[in-house]
Amino acid sequence: MKKLNSIGFVILILIYGCSQNEITTFQLSHLKDTSFYFQSEILHPTLLEISVSGYSDDSFLVNNIRLRGGNIDTVLKIDWYRDTVAISLKRYRATIASLTFNCRTY
Repeated sequence: MKKLNSIGFVILILIYGCSQNEITTFQLSHLKDTSFYFQSEILHPTLLEISVSGYSDDSFLVNNIRLRGGNIDTVLKIDWYRDTVAISLKRYRATIASLTFNCRTY
């Protein structure tokens, strides 16, 4: 009986943890130095996942992480411990880009 209760507790935690991370999407067609902000749906997030896809003619920075130009399809995972999420974008060397950012916290 005790083992069955432990299994039920683990399943409940997994369902609760996996059901709370909504994806926030930002699209950028003109590359410029900017920041995006959104409120996390999770009470105490610990991880920020940023999925970046699209095209850039040269390097640019996302939260001070340099990404190379060309066709982009990458996922950044960053420790994050705040309810308000801030994503900083800097052009660095890029001038032309069409990018999509899908972000969520865990």
